[in-house]
Amino acid sequence: MRKEAWPKCRDQAQAIVEDCVARLTGDGPLESAEAWRYSHLVGTDRAHQGIAVAESVRAVEILWNAMQPAINAAVRHEAPARRASALLLISTAFRSSAGSRLYAGAVGYGGATARSSDTLPNDDDTAAAAGVSEAAPMHAGVGVALSRREKEVLEGVAKAMTNSQIASRLGITTATVKRHLNNIYGKLGAVSRIDAVNKAFGRY
Repeated sequence: MRKEAWPKCRDQAQAIVEDCVARLTGDGPLESAEAWRYSHLVGTDRAHQGIAVAESVRAVEILWNAMQPAINAAVRHEAPARRASALLLISTAFRSSAGSRLYAGAVGYGGATARSSDTLPNDDDTAAAAGVSEAAPMHAGVGVALSRREKEVLEGVAKAMTNSQIASRLGITTATVKRHLNNIYGKLGAVSRIDAVNKAFGRY
């Protein structure tokens, strides 16, 4: 990768990490038009510099590998039986953050090389490119009855969505999402988003 590309590569890496953290905590708007446009610009810039698209994928892989010591240290705070679920949730958040940015960069790259029009992807395209999969069936503990809306909120959490994204998807406010999460925590005896997912999906 050329030297002049490193500043944007560093900015993208930092943005991916920040997005990942925001997904895990449920805070902050993600996959905004501004983030998409910046990633699109990065792809266009790399096309003009003759840097292959594969270099962006390689950079994300390097970032993920570099994050492993910090991730492993954080996961050790979870109970042993919950660590696999915590790793899965972190991995999903990272793939979603990195995937949407890689997609936008690839569109920018293709637009620069083929002189195609710059169009924003719809939500379904972005989700598919980010590798966001449907959540597994939920199995709450014995005697725990989550409402339909609580299940929908928790399914969003399991997909590493933020509170804002869940609210937008369900047509409710972020305050309502937080209220549902508090109710979920109370019903499941959970202390965090990861803990709630672990318990609701029978992974503890």
